[in-house]
Amino acid sequence: MVKGTTEKSYNVTRPEPVLKAYRDRLKVLKKAQELSAMDEIPKAVQHYSLYLNTLAQYFDVPESSLSPACFSKEQDLAEMLLISHTYWDLAKAYDRSPSLTMESIRCLAQFVKFTLGFKYQYANSQMVKKYIRKGLAHNPKPFKDAFEKIRIEAKGCYIATHCYGSAHPITASLRNYRDVSLQSNIFGRFFISTYECISPYLVKACYRYPPLTKFFDPIFHLLIRLFLKLTKIKAQR
Repeated sequence: MVKGTTEKSYNVTRPEPVLKAYRDRLKVLKKAQELSAMDEIPKAVQHYSLYLNTLAQYFDVPESSLSPACFSKEQDLAEMLLISHTYWDLAKAYDRSPSLTMESIRCLAQFVKFTLGFKYQYANSQMVKKYIRKGLAHNPKPFKDAFEKIRIEAKGCYIATHCYGSAHPITASLRNYRDVSLQSNIFGRFFISTYECISPYLVKACYRYPPLTKFFDPIFHLLIRLFLKLTKIKAQR
């Protein structure tokens, strides 16, 4: 960190108080998560909001305008996952109060924005699915709507989505190959059926046990590259 009253990052000069708050943001987020776990929801909401507003000040945008475009999709992936979970927790908190329904819906929209197309989309979709199945939402329709926007069961390609995200050209090309080529013959359909029985459990295990991700991810990438080469699939642009 550059010493002094300002620092240049992304070609923007920021005051030292903004930089200090940014450096301490993860401490604030951790406190919010602890308060949420203790069911001290009002205090948790305050800390979650402080975390988001710190990011908004750092990027010089309103909190409502925070978006993945503010971040590097490669370098800031972990931060964007945290942001998606922050909006998720806020949506659940605001859902408890009928007067805050619109704020809950807004947070769900932000949650979706920070979920779609990223490697953790499957994990987030399962988190929402589980919440809905347990009947925990006071106003379930917005949660169901959010789930429909991020669910990937119907699209499949679990491993490719895990490796590249659902919107990546490679994922789109594999999905198209499945629908056009594999679905057209009995052996292809058998492959799809077997793949869709096994792959969700592999992906879920990777999210649940991070060491497995380090082991399986290079294997997944290698298998996908071999499959692309053997089938002569070209990534869609």
